[in-house]
Amino acid sequence: MAFTKPELKSNIQEFFKNKTIFITGGTGFLGKLIVNKLIRSCPQIKRIYLLVRDKKGKSAHERLEDIFNLPIFQDIEPSKLQRIIALSGDCSQAQLGLSENDLNTLVKEVNVIFHSAATVRFDERLDIAIGINVIGAREIVKLAHKMENLVSYLHVSTAFSNCHIKHIEEKFYNLPYSYEKLIHLYKTKSWNILEKMKPFLLGPMPNTYVMTKAAAEQLVKHEAKGLPITIFRPAIVIATANEPLPGWIDNLYGPTGIVTGVMTGIIKALPCELNAVTDLIPADLTVNALIAASWDTNVRHIADCKLISKYKDDPCVYNFISSSENPLTWKIFSEILMSCIMKRPTIKAMWYPTLIMNSSIFLHKFTVLILHYLPAFLLDLVFIVSGKKLRLVDQYKKIERFTDILEFFSTQEWKFSNENVQHLWGTMGKGDQVLFPFDIKQMNWVDYLDTYHKGIMTFLLKEGTETLPAAKKRHRKLFICHMIFKGAVYVGLIMLIWMIIKRIFLAW
Repeated sequence: MAFTKPELKSNIQEFFKNKTIFITGGTGFLGKLIVNKLIRSCPQIKRIYLLVRDKKGKSAHERLEDIFNLPIFQDIEPSKLQRIIALSGDCSQAQLGLSENDLNTLVKEVNVIFHSAATVRFDERLDIAIGINVIGAREIVKLAHKMENLVSYLHVSTAFSNCHIKHIEEKFYNLPYSYEKLIHLYKTKSWNILEKMKPFLLGPMPNTYVMTKAAAEQLVKHEAKGLPITIFRPAIVIATANEPLPGWIDNLYGPTGIVTGVMTGIIKALPCELNAVTDLIPADLTVNALIAASWDTNVRHIADCKLISKYKDDPCVYNFISSSENPLTWKIFSEILMSCIMKRPTIKAMWYPTLIMNSSIFLHKFTVLILHYLPAFLLDLVFIVSGKKLRLVDQYKKIERFTDILEFFSTQEWKFSNENVQHLWGTMGKGDQVLFPFDIKQMNWVDYLDTYHKGIMTFLLKEGTETLPAAKKRHRKLFICHMIFKGAVYVGLIMLIWMIIKRIFLAW
């Protein structure tokens, strides 16, 4: 459904009128929402080109058709969808892997770029991360320099690209390595050599994702001079709050994978500093801010005003985060979601949902041993005796690797500055604030997290109200099993402590 209100003037709609857009990462979660919002809320947009890889035997065109079949595109008129065109290519390839004809089309027609393509896996192989996140950024910049009618270019980074610094402002930071050095290694070393070098190359960075995103920012700073370009740094993007569908989510990355694991009873322990402030942001607010920043990039470029802030020699940077204006702690986050899980359990639950979070790594590992590995080992044993293979222990090893990767972000907190984002919101007219809302201060976390939980139930677990009675019945049975197991663990621990005391006493 369209949010256009004819009585309200929109500078952003006017900016995108008759514009041709080029989007990378359009098949990703954020990219799909950018495409969706533009085609819904900017009705006079001329055309959208998407860079799409051929993947798993499907052509770029077939993958675009798959996107159109998603629920968020079901109410959009076919005539509007015809304005969206897939171009076969690959960010990590020279000239983006595009044909000469497609390159010429982009050079002559494109007015606005949204570069959101990235590998977001934290544990991605270093060569793959460099290829997509750094080489891809360079190829986009090279293409942008050739474009004849470019008026705005948004490079999507991450708020954690400089997470080795505790106070992150809307500016560029010097890194302990050069992006040119990374590119040189990528071109001259094999992937297995790069993996061996990874601990040294990462330096203070926790993973290849943030490392390569930081390197891409440095590349933009040095190689995009003269372009109407802006760096947009969103924090942890999760499900939509309102549009195009409340709670829409299509992936299990980051907190969503953890929440889903807790809902199904699989994850019961997490490393986390409960009182630390997290930085979660709804996807639709992120997209609205990104589109508004694209408009503002053109406004500033025309005015020859490189930056709102004091860092006048670099492209403008927007930190789109929640902590500075509407802070949410992990404790409140977990309490609200556990309340939602108990109110609306999933029928797919394997065990009764419980969650213990420890900032102490020792206590966390002990809890994992008792609540994850012990029942997994016992069930694996039962299945082995019965001639089947469940291999729950192997599954928990994968879960532990995943939670260990997230530990860096769940046990620390950062201070962010977002004056540029606040200024952007303040300069927008009433019409644009209605059409493209992103004021995080207005976010009600209780309502939003309830929507988030419903979204996971609906779009990931594929459950609705019709499964709720059966889910609650299963929930009660799992609770009885949970109490029996809990009692057995307590009895076992008491007996173990008693045996230890007895041995000490006898030895004494």
